[in-house]
Amino acid sequence: MDKQQIIKNILMTPEFQEVIKEIRENQLNRIIYSNEDEANEREKAYVRVKTIDELMSTLESISKNGEIKSKAWKIL
Repeated sequence: MDKQQIIKNILMTPEFQEVIKEIRENQLNRIIYSNEDEANEREKAYVRVKTIDELMSTLESISKNGEIKSKAWKIL
C-alpha cells in the first residue's frame, strides 16, 4: 500500500474525522468563549484552527493526487 492510499484510508475513518472535528471545535470555542481581554489566547486558537485546516487540505491533496494523475493520463 502506498502513501496516498494510506492517507486516503485514514481520512475516510470516522474516528479520525471525529477527532479532527473535536480538536477544531475546541479551538473555535476558545475563541468564542474567551474574555474581552484575552486577545492573545484568541490569536493562538485562531492559528491552531488555520493549522488544522492546512493540515487537512494537505492530506486531502496527497490522497487525491493519484486520482488526478490517473485522469490526466486518460485525457492524453
